[in-house]
Amino acid sequence: MTRKFLGRAKELSKLRNVISEHSNGIMIYGPRRVGKTALIKEAIRTYPGVLPIYFECTKGSFEYNIELLAREAAETTGRNYIAGLRDIFSLFDALKTESEKKPIVIAIDEYPYLRETMGEGVIDSFFQRIIDSLEGYKFTIILSGSHITAMVKLLEESSPLFGRFRSVINLLPFSYLEASAFYPSLKTINKFSFYSVFGGFPYVLTEINEDETLEENISRLLLDNTNPVRLTLENVILSECGRSGLPIEILSRIGNGKLRFSEIESMIRKDVSGTLDKTLKTLVGMDILEKTVPINRKNERKKTFYEIKDNLLRFFFTYIQPRLSRSITVSPDDFISTFITPSLNTFISKRFEGIVREYFKITSPATVEDIGTYWYDNPKTRSNGEFDCAIKLADGTYEIWEVKLLSNPMDYEMYEEERRKILSIKEIPVSKIGFVSSSGYDFNTEELPDKFLTAEDIYRKNNDFNLSS
Repeated sequence: MTRKFLGRAKELSKLRNVISEHSNGIMIYGPRRVGKTALIKEAIRTYPGVLPIYFECTKGSFEYNIELLAREAAETTGRNYIAGLRDIFSLFDALKTESEKKPIVIAIDEYPYLRETMGEGVIDSFFQRIIDSLEGYKFTIILSGSHITAMVKLLEESSPLFGRFRSVINLLPFSYLEASAFYPSLKTINKFSFYSVFGGFPYVLTEINEDETLEENISRLLLDNTNPVRLTLENVILSECGRSGLPIEILSRIGNGKLRFSEIESMIRKDVSGTLDKTLKTLVGMDILEKTVPINRKNERKKTFYEIKDNLLRFFFTYIQPRLSRSITVSPDDFISTFITPSLNTFISKRFEGIVREYFKITSPATVEDIGTYWYDNPKTRSNGEFDCAIKLADGTYEIWEVKLLSNPMDYEMYEEERRKILSIKEIPVSKIGFVSSSGYDFNTEELPDKFLTAEDIYRKNNDFNLSS
């Protein structure tokens, strides 16, 4: 059964516009399983009047890849002689001739595999020459890849392909709001929970069963080591950073938290500490880790933290990876009740804070300069800490929002306590105080000077996410 294609309205429109202009070069990159292939196929499938050629590179030799590409091109164009072409320039010359009869769109997926078959920049030089030769032809080349560092290099001035792309798409996982389209019948509070655990990768979202509880989905998708999601997570995504060794150890140490470089260094084996900096840079470059810093301490290295970027990977490295053997020998129900349930609300509450920051990034006006956390020091109480969500405005003032994942409505006493805490930090020029309570409020908020949001407010359709089928 063919799955319904959801979302990516902006990206589809962008791709179709470039194809219509026959602008020759498009680049698409993003992490594995983010939906690059589905996007490309949807764009060329639904664009009328073109010959769509899709080819996914393999880890084989350059010659073998060109042989497979020639076969695919021959089958699509119906020109059998093309299948015998083994020179990449002869192949594209033949396709240029065919494009005079009907426009051609050729997608070269997992392009970094092809790049690896020769020395640095050699294959890029080939495609520079090919793209330059397409001027005047109704011909579009799409280069796509999951190795983010390798793809970003194509945009650097030193790359032979610099300036050759009419359009560049960095495809990201779905936001919390976009992901909710995959489980529309869930209650709002459950949408927070599902996104906190499963994140925004389409390949995972399509496997979620909204008729099952969160725990049942966890059991089926993540604790069954034969399930496609679990297999993909271990054999595709984790293989990118190594199935064992330092990267896995780092991710397991971080889990649901955020750690400084020095904290990570103190936790790992001394014999590998010399490669820590390089490993962290690699994981950041792969979009597995992200470096975060309070918006008021941008230049302080001691306030720079490393966090796992994707919610699903966070969950996996918090609960499952450190107990892989137990996840096999213990029943799923026992594993969940013993290792997951006791701290699941804490896990979700941390992700809820991130969802709220995401909400403000979607909805904030141009007067907002930055959104993040705010690190404060209170000399009076000799305490320090972070506010969950801080919005820096163009005039230098801040909006401070307290975020609460609650099973019951926030009461007035909690509101007053949190408000006093914010006002006690004299270093912050606060222009607005706000609260986000997942379960609403048990007092009248309209007569108070602050701003109040609920879970339902966070999930209002306030962005341009659309469904495509």
